[in-house]
Amino acid sequence: MPPSIANQVAAMAAILERMERQADDDRRDRKEAQRETEVARSAVSAELYDIRHGQIDAVKRLDKIEPVTALVMSVRAKVTGGLTLLGVIGAIVWAGTLFFKETILEWFK
Repeated sequence: MPPSIANQVAAMAAILERMERQADDDRRDRKEAQRETEVARSAVSAELYDIRHGQIDAVKRLDKIEPVTALVMSVRAKVTGGLTLLGVIGAIVWAGTLFFKETILEWFK
């Protein structure tokens, strides 16, 4: 017995209703996923904004520190060089004193 046209229309209507419900569910899921994506995107944007301003602040602080560091390193290098030179001169004087010890002691007699 062939299905009647009414049965065929009812079957097609049921299929269309099922497809429409599925489409509505899919739209709802897509909108929910889109909202979650927007929330995540705004959170990442806020973090990137904070990182950017933190980096700018760090660069500003480094710009203030750099001249002081250069000055300290320069002074430290000068002091180190001066102390090394004094050490070499002192070693030469001490070696000369030891070498000419007897001559020097005769001067003070």
